[in-house]
Amino acid sequence: MALIDLSEKFREIRSSVDGVNFTDVKLTEEFKKEYELYLSENRANGYSKVEFADFSTKITTSTGKAIFITNFWFYIAAELSNYLDGLSQQKNIFKDIYKDTDLQQAAVALRDGVSEQEKSKIENYFSSKGYTNDDLECFLSFVSDYKSWGGGKTIDRNDYYVSPLLQAGNLLAETQSAVAEIAKQMSEYPALKDSFTPIFVNKPRSLHIDTHGKEILKSETIRSFVKEVFQYLYRENLSDPLSSCLVEVETDLGKKYLELVRGDQKIYRLFLVSDTRLEDSELTSGSNIRYFNEPFNNGSQLLYLTNQWADNNGDSKNSRDLGAFSSIFNAIYQDLKIVKKDGFYVLTSTTNNVGQGEYLSKPFLLLAGISGTGKTRFVREQAKTSGQFAETYCLTSVRPDWHEPSDLLGYISRLAKDGKAEYITTDVLQFIAKAWRAIADNGLNIKPEENEDQGKRLVVAGERDELDKVLPYWLCLDEMNLAPVEQYFADYLSVLETREWSWTDDSFTYSCDALLKPATIKEVADKEKLREALGFEGSQYDELWADICQYGLSIPFNLLVAGTVNMDETTHGFSRKVIDRALSFDFGAFFPNDYHDFFTPTSCNKRLSYPIWSNASKADLDNTFDADGTKTVAFLSAVNAVLKNTPLELAFRALNELLLAVASSQPQDDLTLKAVWDDFMMCKVLPRIEGDTDKLTTSDGKALLVELNTVLADQFAPIWLASDADEANQRPDLYREKIVADGATEEEKVLRIPCRSKAKLQWMSERLASATFTSFWP
Repeated sequence: MALIDLSEKFREIRSSVDGVNFTDVKLTEEFKKEYELYLSENRANGYSKVEFADFSTKITTSTGKAIFITNFWFYIAAELSNYLDGLSQQKNIFKDIYKDTDLQQAAVALRDGVSEQEKSKIENYFSSKGYTNDDLECFLSFVSDYKSWGGGKTIDRNDYYVSPLLQAGNLLAETQSAVAEIAKQMSEYPALKDSFTPIFVNKPRSLHIDTHGKEILKSETIRSFVKEVFQYLYRENLSDPLSSCLVEVETDLGKKYLELVRGDQKIYRLFLVSDTRLEDSELTSGSNIRYFNEPFNNGSQLLYLTNQWADNNGDSKNSRDLGAFSSIFNAIYQDLKIVKKDGFYVLTSTTNNVGQGEYLSKPFLLLAGISGTGKTRFVREQAKTSGQFAETYCLTSVRPDWHEPSDLLGYISRLAKDGKAEYITTDVLQFIAKAWRAIADNGLNIKPEENEDQGKRLVVAGERDELDKVLPYWLCLDEMNLAPVEQYFADYLSVLETREWSWTDDSFTYSCDALLKPATIKEVADKEKLREALGFEGSQYDELWADICQYGLSIPFNLLVAGTVNMDETTHGFSRKVIDRALSFDFGAFFPNDYHDFFTPTSCNKRLSYPIWSNASKADLDNTFDADGTKTVAFLSAVNAVLKNTPLELAFRALNELLLAVASSQPQDDLTLKAVWDDFMMCKVLPRIEGDTDKLTTSDGKALLVELNTVLADQFAPIWLASDADEANQRPDLYREKIVADGATEEEKVLRIPCRSKAKLQWMSERLASATFTSFWP
């Protein structure tokens, strides 16, 4: 029997699986009976019991655990079992040739390259069994070129088949490894495969259900929703794409209509056309008005929109069906989508819908304030905006007994019975690994590169628009200062400063020093166990995992760490090392709890995203109000003149971070630029200031807070003097915006607020006068 060319079969199976449209699958009664019989007699891989529903199956293992799978998996497994037949055929030959030797050693040796001695041994075997030269070449590829057939683990292992089957089926190992097991069962038990005939159930075109996107309008009733959609299209001059699909028809009575037609879908008599305004009686059929009485202008014509709508999930191709209409609409418009969400019909904008948000200048946030203000909830709500909350959010409660980095990132243990080194991971390290997988899953290039300053380390490379696909991953360290941050967070703070972004036009590279060092990974005896603990067990991560083992696991660029902080006598304070590396938010000042907004909020938080710069350049400022950075440099120079020759003096890091804040916010006018400066004072400068009257003195003996007040009053004009009622001179809030009616302009969304640092500086000065000591924190 001729051997199967595995690389060719691999491509054939992948093409077959990819070519089938996803739909529901019913299993035949014959197959159900055969599968029940098979499990009762074999208990393969611990599968002991099976229960069938219409489109899904529950398998119970011998230990009582349940596996729930869609019946579509059986179809994929049936396809993959044909591939496994070829794999098994060649593995059996391997076992026969090397039956008198250590199979693991033989497999490893062949994978590294077939020596002349081994090749001669294999040729003799093939010659004695009557195989052809083509068969010989197929087998040599099987034992030495794993990549050609999707191999991962060596062929001596019992589970060697899992990786190639999942790759051939284009499946995720984390969720669909059961497919490989079912494929193995079908391969080993031909009666099972022979009895399998999938029944594909046609899937109706239904109204798309989405979980995220910027809502433009929504309604619970179909009629009002459709009317508002068309009002929006005509108001915003967006009706042309839809108008191109309108076909005019005329009845025997001379009435003209426009029908929406695309492919085999049609919305019957969508518009009634007239050259003059029509009375209600002319819009009536039977006893009901069939068209809305407010027409849309289309040149010299008036278009009356039908009000006869139903939601039949797109089953009827020629009716006024919202499912059919949404299918046509969503195909016509790239940036607008009609979706169904929480019982509402919703029109959403998908522009910059996934990865974009307001860029932060730092990936480490301190949210400080009194208990109960919503700091933890803020982080959770930010993660929810991604539409993949469970994937992109991790909450870790800091313990008071944390004193070293291992509490956060894990450690080497030698307590196993054999005394071998094992790495004990943590939720935090696993979440960091998950963020890395998101980068890899979105197709960005991750390769080791040589850097003359840092040596060789992993580098992510891609294009600017690819970042839109990579979601921010939010790690919330709850009650962060219950333990001394400088101790357990020391390693992370140090590595944080090694992040490096580099841009050439719209192309970027990102790199960072390793957080989990390669030397530590090399100590681990069972690296496969560590790989599984970190979630890299899928074959699609083979190359990435090999690189991580060699160069370490660094901080991914899409990771945002937010520490919630209560500043009281039960918690630890922050050193300047921590404050200098974070954006410190006085939560009550940035995100105030306004009792009057409890039931009906008037503002909402903007969506935030990870920084995409590490070192400011003039090119990053080109499109801002401070195109060459001179205004910002002059501002910080004036502030630093007050701090000169004191422990509070600012260095290059502060200037770089202020310029990064300008680049991230992209201010287009003077008030917005000064809003960036104001927030920088609140997040980076004022939190460093604490002490008594003696300590808070300038180098020439003047009161530091008074001098700082004078400088800021000059630099922040006119926002420094703007009253609560003077919105024209108030600064915009860069982190919140107004909740406004649908269709409002971007300017109408801007929330105007008084200068933040003025109020904080006044509070600190009053506290110094009354208590002879002050600090930024309450």
